Amino acid sequence: MTAESQLLGRRIFGADAASYASARPHYPESLYAALAAEGALVPGADVFEIGPGTGQASRRLLAANINSLTLVEPDPVLAAALAELRGGVRIVNAPLEEAGLPAAAFDLGVAATSFHWVDASRGLGIVHALLRPGGVWAMWWTVLHDPEHDLFSRAVLPLLKDAVPPPSLRGPGQRHYSLWTDDRLAELCAAGFMHAGHQMHEMTVRMTAAEMRALYATFSMIRRMEPQMRARVLAGIEAVGEQGFGGMIERCFRIPLFIARKAPGAA
Repeated sequence: MTAESQLLGRRIFGADAASYASARPHYPESLYAALAAEGALVPGADVFEIGPGTGQASRRLLAANINSLTLVEPDPVLAAALAELRGGVRIVNAPLEEAGLPAAAFDLGVAATSFHWVDASRGLGIVHALLRPGGVWAMWWTVLHDPEHDLFSRAVLPLLKDAVPPPSLRGPGQRHYSLWTDDRLAELCAAGFMHAGHQMHEMTVRMTAAEMRALYATFSMIRRMEPQMRARVLAGIEAVGEQGFGGMIERCFRIPLFIARKAPGAA
C-alpha cells in the first residue's frame, strides 16, 4: 500500500460521517457470538478497536459489558464524533502506528472493515504487542462490492472502470482484500499469532436502488472522484438498481472473520 493511500484513508470518510453511518449495514450477531465463543468478547475485557469510523462495531462491543474500549481513529472528524460514546471509552486520534498505546494492556483487539488501510507487515506486529498473553485479535470485513460472486456488483462494474481502486480491492476483477484468505492467515502467523483461523459469516439485505446509491457513495473509490464524475457514476448505479433489479435489490453480503491468539507465554 502506498503512503498516499494510507493518508487518504485517514481523512476521506469523515467528510460525510452521517451518510456513512446511515448507509452502511450493521454486522451480524453471529460475528459477535463467535468472539464470545472464543472467550474474547466477555464482561470485564479491555478492548481496543482500530479504525472505528462512526462507531458501528464500537457500540456493540460496549453492549457486552466490557471494562474499557480504546478507539484508535485517525480521522479527526470521526474521532470527534465518537466522543458521544460512554462507558470506559478512550479515543486516540492517531493512526495505529502513532497511537502510543501501552504494551500488553488488552484482552481483545478488533478491526471492523478497516485493517486494509494499515500496512499489515507492521500493523500486526503492533497489534500483537498490545495484547496480553493469551489475548485475541479479530479482524473482519463486510464485502460490499463483490463482482466475483454478487450480481449487482458485477452489473455496476463497468461504471467503475475509471475509478482508482482502494487497497481493499485487488486485480481487474476487484477481488476484496479479505477474500485472499491464505494471505491474511499467513500474515497473522508471520506476526507471531497462534491458532489463526477464518470464518465466513453472511447476511441477506434488501435495499432500494436509492439506498444502494447511498451505500456506494460511501466507498473511497467513489468519494475521491471529481464531483461531476461522482454524480454521474452514482446516478448510473441507481439506474442499474431501478432498471435491472426492479428498484429493490436483495444481496447476500459475506463477512470474512479472522481470529488469532497471542501465545499464553508470549511477551
